[in-house]
Amino acid sequence: MPSITRRRALHGAVAVVAGFAGCSGESSSSSSSPPDTSGNVELNPESYSIRNPAPRPTLWTGDRPTTADGEERTQYRHHLFVTSADEAATVSFADVDGVEGAREFLDATDYGAATVYAEQWRIEECFAPDLCSIRWSTDDVDTSYTRRYRDADVACEADAEDVIATLIRIPEAFDPSDVNGYGSSYGSGTCERENERIRRRRNASDGTGGADP
Repeated sequence: MPSITRRRALHGAVAVVAGFAGCSGESSSSSSSPPDTSGNVELNPESYSIRNPAPRPTLWTGDRPTTADGEERTQYRHHLFVTSADEAATVSFADVDGVEGAREFLDATDYGAATVYAEQWRIEECFAPDLCSIRWSTDDVDTSYTRRYRDADVACEADAEDVIATLIRIPEAFDPSDVNGYGSSYGSGTCERENERIRRRRNASDGTGGADP
């Protein structure tokens, strides 16, 4: 199929498509609802994303993921935590644009006060995600995104997929060894709207009637 622009992809596209897909044996979810408001929530967290136009792992630790016959293994979803500069040095990236910035993001993190959470997933080539929030507790972590069309001058194919890897700075240094649940939600609106829904739900649970604190 020839490459098409975002504007052409808009024409005749189905109204609802899954923006994030797949799992790797861990608890993972995808829905249009904002994340649970229990635990710790950071709205508009500091983050850095890189995009891989090939359906291949984009970041990993240790040996490059491969299958028994030596072929590169594709993993969706894949999650990892970085809690120290030593751990950051073990993170490897595919040879794609933006790797230098991703490495700088890891190196600039104060691991005495923050933890980096990384996740990667598939996304349709004509779309880009915006990270709205991250929620974490002692045993699970959830991210919330909205999805938008990429710029009109970006050529893409309606049925093609890329791999997105996002590094997210959680403003707390903690031991993630008990974390065994992972989830993501996404919406079609803006992060401002999604985050306002989270604020209202948290305020309501605090008994403030939805008013800003």
